[in-house]
Amino acid sequence: MALSAETANRRALHDWLARFHVIIGALMLLGLVMIYSATSVSRFTDKGEYHFVMHQSLWLLVGLAGWAVASAVPFSFYRRIAIPLAAGCFVLLALVPFFGKKVGGATRWFHVAGHNVQPSELAKCGIILFMALILSRSGGEGAAHSRKSVVGYWGIIFLTMGLLFLEPDLGTAALFGVVLYLMLMAGGVPVLATTLVSAVLAAAAAGIGLTLFEYPKRRLMEWLAGEGSHTNLSLTVIGSGGASGFGLGEGPAKLTSLPESHTDFIFAITGQELGLAGTWLLLALFAGLAAAGLSMAWHARDPFARLAIFGFTALFGLQAAFNMGVVSGLLPPKGIQLPFVSYGGSGLCVNMAMAGIIGSAARAKAPDAERTAGTAAPPWAGWRGGEGDPKRISNRRNSHTAPAMAFPPNIG
Repeated sequence: MALSAETANRRALHDWLARFHVIIGALMLLGLVMIYSATSVSRFTDKGEYHFVMHQSLWLLVGLAGWAVASAVPFSFYRRIAIPLAAGCFVLLALVPFFGKKVGGATRWFHVAGHNVQPSELAKCGIILFMALILSRSGGEGAAHSRKSVVGYWGIIFLTMGLLFLEPDLGTAALFGVVLYLMLMAGGVPVLATTLVSAVLAAAAAGIGLTLFEYPKRRLMEWLAGEGSHTNLSLTVIGSGGASGFGLGEGPAKLTSLPESHTDFIFAITGQELGLAGTWLLLALFAGLAAAGLSMAWHARDPFARLAIFGFTALFGLQAAFNMGVVSGLLPPKGIQLPFVSYGGSGLCVNMAMAGIIGSAARAKAPDAERTAGTAAPPWAGWRGGEGDPKRISNRRNSHTAPAMAFPPNIG
């Protein structure tokens, strides 16, 4: 007996979600192994051979609990908290330059109960959910986005990047800019206008950042001249591993020379110890993660769920690409961790919470037309054809399906 279209769609979502979970589990397991390998050496053992891997394991347990809770919560809950969560994230980003802990010339952390907590990690979740919510009000069709709404979208991007500039955290600002830009495209904002504004924004941000902050300017100039010490060192470390590597725990670079070998440069340690096979394994896992996430976004019925899955998947994939690009010398040096693999508690927990939200979103049904009709839309969602348009509500009541995400994107 042939499956109905809805049943087949739900089964596809379930299968892709299962693959997504397996891939994240594999990344976290590989991360624990490589963190132990990178830190059980002389320059780290003053804290104990198992200090870092035990800390990461504890954060992993916390993250697993967060993952389970975030996945079990009905997705309608995230619709209700998206705006207050984003507001809280903006407040924390505004406060951290003034009340945060300064490390290496940047003030990006709050010191809470003996741990450093990075507000920009929480902001990744809150602001992506918020952007997904306001874009979904338009139903994912480019014609539904008024000029006023597009100005609002760009206001969110400017505000987010501006607050990150104050820390300063130029790498995370750039990552946010690219992810939110892709969400605009997926949400149906016309590509041509979006790309032109993005190009102007990127040029302005780069100019401001290089003018105000000497350190990133110096690192960029060194990278362009091929003189970046960290970049050259990481390339040497990766290349020294050859096809099969030195063997797990046998890589010499972590002993003295490679900085942040358990965080920003864990990809280089993997290449040296596991060789080309290890680097290709990581590339394959992140490619599989992106494929699973985008497939779930494609099949999701709720437009808010669809855009949230897309945004979180884009964040995971682009952050991994940024990290590998820096370590491989393809991008200027910038401290961005490898998701689910690098050492770091707040980043791991937030990433796992976002993975849990993806699980909840994948199970979300198309929004009920009657419930949607009774929900007050925010001021920017009241244009003709938007979420509150009576004609659109009537169409959804008759079809019981959600509008498709803008694939291919609107070129106009």
